[in-house]
Amino acid sequence: MPELLRAVSEARIAWVAIYALAVGLGMYWVGLGLTVRHLQRRKSQCPSYPPLSILIPTHRPGEARRLLEQLITLQYEAPWEVVLIMDRLPEESRNELYAYVARARIPIQTVEISETAEGWSPKKYALLRGVEVASYEWIVVLDADVEVERDYLSRLMEAVEEGVIAVVGLGWLRGRGRGALGAWEAAIIQLESVGRATWGCAYMSTGRGWAVQKSWLKQGLYLWREIISGDDDLTLQMIPARCVRGSAAATISDAPATLQTYLQRKQRHLQTGRYYRRGTLLSLGFIAGGYSALWAIALLTGGFWGAPLLVWLARTFAVFLCRAPVGWSGPLWDGALVILQSAVYPLLGLVRVKRW
Repeated sequence: MPELLRAVSEARIAWVAIYALAVGLGMYWVGLGLTVRHLQRRKSQCPSYPPLSILIPTHRPGEARRLLEQLITLQYEAPWEVVLIMDRLPEESRNELYAYVARARIPIQTVEISETAEGWSPKKYALLRGVEVASYEWIVVLDADVEVERDYLSRLMEAVEEGVIAVVGLGWLRGRGRGALGAWEAAIIQLESVGRATWGCAYMSTGRGWAVQKSWLKQGLYLWREIISGDDDLTLQMIPARCVRGSAAATISDAPATLQTYLQRKQRHLQTGRYYRRGTLLSLGFIAGGYSALWAIALLTGGFWGAPLLVWLARTFAVFLCRAPVGWSGPLWDGALVILQSAVYPLLGLVRVKRW
């Protein structure tokens, strides 16, 4: 009899612990979703906008032309310019961009790079060259393959006030079929990066769209110059979290079309995680590890299935609440993402990537 009571008591404790973890994780994701949704609904109340320079590094032929055409339509109430950094582009592509710049109706500076300096990551060196010629203190970094709305700059910079050093924006990926996994993971990452920045716990941004003061970006580029990736999130590690704001300003670009391309890109990004603040790594590890553990317990014991499903529903609700471009099949990729994060990504992160 005592043994039976003890077993019942232990089972009850396990049940409470597992569902307490599930409820906590669910509240975390719902909270992120509500935070980002509030940013999206908030009306602009910015009395003045700072002048800024938009840095666009491009190293693939043809990818920058569409973005430049969209930038011409931007509406912004302060001086701004574009710094187009042509990184090892073929001569034909350079000539095409020069011809377009000559007739553009916005101020565009051009920087031409024929070779990456020794000891530098290619993108960091390209951004450094752009920073050196930028006219304004505030820098907005955009990848050359993104798409933006006409009010993008206004939405991004409305969060700027005294004491703010950086602004984290949303960078959605759009993907169907094989690209749906990348789109789903991007949505999860963007919720965390912008949501946590709004909570005062900023830990990362994405090069697809963010703003930072020139002096801080330059420091970050020099400090992490040899790391293949991380011009965005590693620079953000230097900035006090209280000086970072979240923004609902969003860019969108296409997710990698194949799993191989997706994993190659992810492997570059995984190189930066080891340089995160210890507290950030512990919190992110607890969130991801806790969710993976709930699925592992359900699979190994055949019980407690409601716990991981509760978190899955919370993540799904948060993503759709923010109108991320994932499609209705997006949540079906969450299981694959759990496997990648718990088993594949740690192995990929062990291999140091040295080439872009």
